[in-house]
Amino acid sequence: MRLLSALFLIALVGGVGYLTYVNNHTTAVSAGTWHGDLPLPALVIGVYVLGMVSGWWLIGLTKRSWQRVTEPERV
Repeated sequence: MRLLSALFLIALVGGVGYLTYVNNHTTAVSAGTWHGDLPLPALVIGVYVLGMVSGWWLIGLTKRSWQRVTEPERV
């Protein structure tokens, strides 16, 4: 089973590496008054990380709010 997992991992990393190599061109990006050119893989990784952080924050906020609403009142 470990061999199968290792083969899947190698295939996944190889596929991502190949797609990164094939799609390695610059993309024009503008945010407000800032304009620049970024490599497409860097842009994809940046957007992915920002999505993960914002999702992590939103889940944490929802969890804390739920705990505050459902905890018994202190006297």
